[in-house]
Amino acid sequence: MAFLAFLNMLFLKAVGFFLSVVLMWAAPSASATTIEPKDAQNLRLQFGVVADVHMETFEYFRFDGFAKTLKDMGKTRQDALVLVGDNTMNGQPTEYIMLYGLLSRYNCAKNTLVAMGNHDLNMGAYDTPDAIARHSFFYQSYTGLANDRPYCSREINGYTFVILGDEDPHEDCTATISQAQLDWLAGTLAAAPAGKPVFIFLHQMLGHTFGGWGEVGEQSEAIRAIVERYPNVFMFNGHAHTPQKVKQIDGVTYVNLPTLLSGGENGVGFQVEAYADRVLLRARNYIAGEWLEEYEVILDV
Repeated sequence: MAFLAFLNMLFLKAVGFFLSVVLMWAAPSASATTIEPKDAQNLRLQFGVVADVHMETFEYFRFDGFAKTLKDMGKTRQDALVLVGDNTMNGQPTEYIMLYGLLSRYNCAKNTLVAMGNHDLNMGAYDTPDAIARHSFFYQSYTGLANDRPYCSREINGYTFVILGDEDPHEDCTATISQAQLDWLAGTLAAAPAGKPVFIFLHQMLGHTFGGWGEVGEQSEAIRAIVERYPNVFMFNGHAHTPQKVKQIDGVTYVNLPTLLSGGENGVGFQVEAYADRVLLRARNYIAGEWLEEYEVILDV
């Protein structure tokens, strides 16, 4: 498995080089505003987070838009890049090849975390273990990190990052979180460094947060009960294809991410800056290279 992942990594690099040649003729991004952090001297952590790339084999605008997004992110320090599900349109190997080929060429982040979405599981049309194995194989090929589950955690610059994932997909796009995953989440949060923010990423939103279709199913309240035990929890979702929004409920900060590339070059995600006493959420159109200052949120921690 490790040797096959290594060979696949070399192949992805070759695909990335090929795509970079193709994209040389793409229209350039608009004149970009600076993407530097607000307070670089005191910055402890910075990462970019987007959702719903929906990489599709023959959709050129997705290649172009994703490349522009990664290039814009690369203009500043990125401790991590997080993709919050629906990274592909159908969970097909060719789509993963394009996604990770572009990442191998343009991603400058020190760490990369990838959550699964309903499209990566093809809304339950695939055998779920096979779909998770395919996701895991390409992630291991790119990062060198093996994980055979749709959930994992990483510590980056002393901050805990948690990826959650659907384990029983349905046609209505709701997510099912097993008791084993709930127990793992509780243990992971209990072990997180005290007093520091924790960043959690799950493609579907919890029930009674932003509303809409395809929420987490029966486990919404169980997840909420776990995360509300701890201060300074930030929980990001995609999936709804609705505008960016930040909401605080019972001490937890929920962040709804718009779709990055479905239906057009929307290009919007968040730059997250963590300082000793605050977290700054900065909405940015990465394709246009512009801040959406009306959606900037500062939260004390």
